[in-house]
Amino acid sequence: MGSRRRSPWRLGARHGVEHREWLRNGLTAVAATAAGQMLVHRLLQRIAAISEELADINAGEVYGQIAQHHDPRQVAQLVGNINATLELLDRERQFASNVAHEIRSPLTGLRLELEEALLHPDQADYPRMIDEMLHGLDRLEGLATDLLLIARCRTAQAEWAEVDLCRMVTEDVLSRSDPIPVELSCTPGVMINAMPTQISEVLTNLLNNAQRYAAHRVHVRVGRTGQVATLTVSDDGPGVPEKDKERIFDRLYRLKVTPRRGGIGTGLGLAIAREITKAHHGRIWVEASPSGGARFVVELPLAQVRIPAEPGSH
Repeated sequence: MGSRRRSPWRLGARHGVEHREWLRNGLTAVAATAAGQMLVHRLLQRIAAISEELADINAGEVYGQIAQHHDPRQVAQLVGNINATLELLDRERQFASNVAHEIRSPLTGLRLELEEALLHPDQADYPRMIDEMLHGLDRLEGLATDLLLIARCRTAQAEWAEVDLCRMVTEDVLSRSDPIPVELSCTPGVMINAMPTQISEVLTNLLNNAQRYAAHRVHVRVGRTGQVATLTVSDDGPGVPEKDKERIFDRLYRLKVTPRRGGIGTGLGLAIAREITKAHHGRIWVEASPSGGARFVVELPLAQVRIPAEPGSH
């Protein structure tokens, strides 16, 4: 048989299909490239806009945030992280401003007392003046101590240890000399992994607060609930208003209630207690006490139980 000759029409049709396929692929590649370039251009424009907004915020003196647009997920996440950082920096700025005011107030009082004594040395009430100056110096010392403790909380790399919370709390309570005796109820063997000095600082701040506001009773309890160790400090004072139950943990925030004894604190003790508790993966809050005052509750994870290896096991 002779070889079958291909029809010129069929050859032309096949070449036409191949040409159209090549043209379609080329157009698709061009469109994809153009779309990619457009997307890159839009992203560059958005990043430039974010940079300009951030520069304006840095140049200003008031708190600002970068506006959220209908951005791709990664850009929206970037803007969210920047805004969270800006919020944190603004809180730090406000804290620094408040601390400056807290330091300036006793310094101004000291200066006025000294200037008055210099102007009228024969009329100065020196015992009263010295008493006022010592009070101002006590306040400055308290602020400096608490500020140093906050700095240490943030950078603390102290030795962690397995701590018997009941034993530690008992020793700390017995070492104090309080105007109101502390009632203690304690479940033995409540073990936590902690930096002991910092947990003692939490207890000290809570007890100082309770002694300041209690009428007749302060009670401390150590126990466990499930996998959580609990430490509560209760008093029979005026309690904490509902609207202030979260704010009292803010730095330099003070209740409007006048303490029964001990004077007004620095406004940092409860903030320090929260920072330490969070660093120990725990939490702290305040609620109404059964005795009518405030009850501060601290929860901390229990130490992992170590099961002794059986003899001969590896």
